[in-house]
Amino acid sequence: MKKRKDCFLGIHFDFHADPDKAPAVYDTLTEDSIREVCETFKPDYVQLDSKGHPGWASYPSKFGNTVPTLVNDGMAMFRKVTREYDIPLYMHYSGLYDIKYCNEHPEVNVMRADGSYVRGATRLDSNYMDERALPQLFEMLEKYGFEGAWSDGDCWMAFADFHPDSLERFEKETGLSLDGTVPAKKGDKYYEEYREYSRELFRKWLRHYVDSVHAKYPDFQFTSNWAFSDHMPEKPCADLDYISGDVAPANSFHSARYCGRALAQNDMPWDIITWTFRDKAMGIGTSTPKAPVQVFQEAAEVISLGGGFDMYFHQEPNGDISIEHIRTLKEMESFARSREPFCFKTKPVHQAALLLSTHDRHLECQSRLYSRDGMPKFIGITSLLCDAGQSLEIASEFKLEGHYDEYPMIIVPEIYESLDPDNVAKLLDYAANGGNLVIIGKKACKFFAENGAPFKTAELNERIVTEETANFNGHDVAASKIPYQSYYFTLDKKAFGFMICPVEICSDEGETVAWSSIGHRGEFKPLSKIIPFGKGTITPIGVSLGEQYNTTAQYMHRKLIKTIADKLYTPKVRIESAAGLAEIVCSQKDGKLLVQIINANGHHNNPNVLTDDILPPLMDLKLSIGLDNAPEALLLQPEGRELPFEYKNGRAYVEIERINVHNVIEVI
Repeated sequence: MKKRKDCFLGIHFDFHADPDKAPAVYDTLTEDSIREVCETFKPDYVQLDSKGHPGWASYPSKFGNTVPTLVNDGMAMFRKVTREYDIPLYMHYSGLYDIKYCNEHPEVNVMRADGSYVRGATRLDSNYMDERALPQLFEMLEKYGFEGAWSDGDCWMAFADFHPDSLERFEKETGLSLDGTVPAKKGDKYYEEYREYSRELFRKWLRHYVDSVHAKYPDFQFTSNWAFSDHMPEKPCADLDYISGDVAPANSFHSARYCGRALAQNDMPWDIITWTFRDKAMGIGTSTPKAPVQVFQEAAEVISLGGGFDMYFHQEPNGDISIEHIRTLKEMESFARSREPFCFKTKPVHQAALLLSTHDRHLECQSRLYSRDGMPKFIGITSLLCDAGQSLEIASEFKLEGHYDEYPMIIVPEIYESLDPDNVAKLLDYAANGGNLVIIGKKACKFFAENGAPFKTAELNERIVTEETANFNGHDVAASKIPYQSYYFTLDKKAFGFMICPVEICSDEGETVAWSSIGHRGEFKPLSKIIPFGKGTITPIGVSLGEQYNTTAQYMHRKLIKTIADKLYTPKVRIESAAGLAEIVCSQKDGKLLVQIINANGHHNNPNVLTDDILPPLMDLKLSIGLDNAPEALLLQPEGRELPFEYKNGRAYVEIERINVHNVIEVI
């Protein structure tokens, strides 16, 4: 059977068995429905619920947590059928997160500073792992012969624990005295030290988890959901066989853009699960299937980055398969398999890199040790750069180390607090030695201005609106969720975009590429300048673009980024023109250049659109590709259609009339 590193297309089921939701678990599941899944998709693996976050096992277990409403052994059915088709079977297993066990054993439950418990979160230094999590995993492995596990509820359920024993252990192991205080909030004594101590506890917990599994079953394929991802952008420190995550059911396309790039930076086998349904509508829980074209588009985003793709299908509360939903996506098998040779295990051609700072993420993630606090701004800036035509990678400090000069452009997005001084010095050296450093956001610009960059920032009036100061002829401005009056930005003082809370960029040198103003005819202040710095450039943009693009996307945002990028460098693949949003991923495999093209049109982050079966095609796409010599051919894959092109001045110019979802130009 295939190892996970060689698996391209998977199927995922998890329903988190709960006796309060299902009076008869697996009473209607049949082997024939499982066979239909296997025959419809011919998946490289199937992932199956085993013990979910509520803590109930969906199989007969000796550990006393079998869901009491279990009627049939559905796990045995899945095992029988997957063996018939020689398909590996993986368990979806809730590792750190176990509500039932914590309710029964409060001594392992994470304690808040006020003495209350975090529901279901087990302490990182408790005996839960050795007394329950590992033994139960081994029980299933031995009973059903699972080939691997996808452990869920781990890094994103890791909390700093304030149990007296944990606080005492911190003092003993670090030599630091808390003097009776609890480091629970920012500003408390040893707050950051305690959080880093707790993160190291999680790293040790994870290593113990995976090493214990491999010590007993060396061939067992194991991962921990979202480890070494955008949740946890750290250099991998555990011997996982692959890394993986499941993107949120809403705004999934943009989420996959961001999360996929964060996973891909690790140079490990990786895959992403997409939810094939939406789980909320009008504030009500639901399970509404997405239209096939939505799922195809999400798949295109993942596979174009070189990863594997997995579809999460809703199950009924009793664990039965929603076979009707599965049938609507039967074309996914041919869509994915036809693209596999041109996508799977590709590597990026370095172009633009977006910094995802481990240092700053540790400071920002305060609700948990590893969270998505601040994620909207990262999703937004990733999508903006992609929509502006940049072939983009995400890179944390460990990824950039020793490789800064391989990227023609590095972007530092809006920061939460600060960057590591060593990283700042290397970024400035990168620019001085010929690189193009772009700094986006009010805080980021101010931080660099104070740490050696060749510009200063000047505060502009935030112009906060209150009911007392608002005077807009009866318009209800004060009812806005954001109490700031608008500023405008412009590149030519003719067309304008909206923004809030900018800073002025002050430098006697450089070319101003954008201005800010209070009104369309107001006083114009420099918002962005391309400033010479040594052999390279530094380009500050004095406003946070990511979160604003995520919620109020504007064509002027894309125009600003494209104008700056075009002035800084000529990419390997450049979008000359297009009718619609085109995303380019410049990749390589087996010595061949592969230009991934994704149709990025659609209502991805529109809260008023639940599902949509209309995807406007990307039309009249014109690209140029930088090549040392004229290619023998440009083939549009997976059709294998030869594209006419013109080669001049070191670039091949090619036109494609229509892209429905995703195609690849194979350069021969």
